[in-house]
Amino acid sequence: MNPDPPVPYETKHRVLPAWTFSLVFHTILLTLIGWTAQLSQSGTQGEPDRPIGIALVERLPDRDRYSSPEPVTEPANQNREQAANSSTSTAASLAPPNMAPLVDLDGMLTEMTSGDVPSVQSGDTEGVFASGADASATSSKISLPGQPTTAMLFGVSGSGSRFIYVFDRSDSMNGYSGKPLRAAKSELKRSLQSLSEAQQFQIIFYNETAKPFVPAGSPVQMLSGDASMIGRALNYIDIVKAFGGTEHYDALRLALRMGPDVIFFLTDARVPRLTGNQFAEIKRLADRSGAAIHAIEFGPESSSPDDSFLRQLANENRGEYRYLSLNQISIAVPESSQTVAPEYP
Repeated sequence: MNPDPPVPYETKHRVLPAWTFSLVFHTILLTLIGWTAQLSQSGTQGEPDRPIGIALVERLPDRDRYSSPEPVTEPANQNREQAANSSTSTAASLAPPNMAPLVDLDGMLTEMTSGDVPSVQSGDTEGVFASGADASATSSKISLPGQPTTAMLFGVSGSGSRFIYVFDRSDSMNGYSGKPLRAAKSELKRSLQSLSEAQQFQIIFYNETAKPFVPAGSPVQMLSGDASMIGRALNYIDIVKAFGGTEHYDALRLALRMGPDVIFFLTDARVPRLTGNQFAEIKRLADRSGAAIHAIEFGPESSSPDDSFLRQLANENRGEYRYLSLNQISIAVPESSQTVAPEYP
């Protein structure tokens, strides 16, 4: 019996699974998509090769010439620069904040009543000021320079170039048949007539309120001692009447705001007395301008009272105090003249 013939050897081939082909395919596909996306974004990366602009072309016979136009400044930038320059110029032109006028004009305003300043006309006897009127005058110690001179009132002398007479015209000045007011007016006229054109003066009559001498057409200010102005002042003094109560402090403060060299202060009223704070403020204002305050007091006694506040006022402000007894003053005033001086000891 023959053995079976040998079976021929068959080579077996390994078959890859289907998911392998799917994996390879999708990998290649995703790689292609990513590469394509990278190429599409490459134009937005990095700095541009050159700026975009406008070129001017000039046709020449043998060639074309290209040139760039001059850069134009934006109007907004120009406006900003101009505004900055304007602000700088404005700031430079402003006065320093610590500058102040030589004369306390603001203080003069606060010493007078609000409203227009009444002018002194021929019949004006009742116009008054208190604590605030419109004083547009430039009253300064250098407004009309003059050589210092001496003026006198009831034997009290003061030296300077700017004199202010502060006179009481309250109702008490009508006592003794009007002798105090008449004597004050007469001596005031004589003192004014001794001034020259180089000197300046002002008159403040006061009761409850203070009234400076304001000629028609003039602001509230120190006045020249020329003959014309003195004449107007003499006429004004004639029409002043005495009435009302007494307020010394406002009148003195108004006078000191005008920057005088000398104040002649006259009153017959011992009340109301100045308070400690009022004394201190008057001294502060007087020290600032260097003013001397001379005080003249009318009274019924034969000699000065020891407690007179006027004595203290003069002593604290470089002044002289003078007491005049109304019983000793004799005054003769002829009808044809108001300038005859009173007789006093």
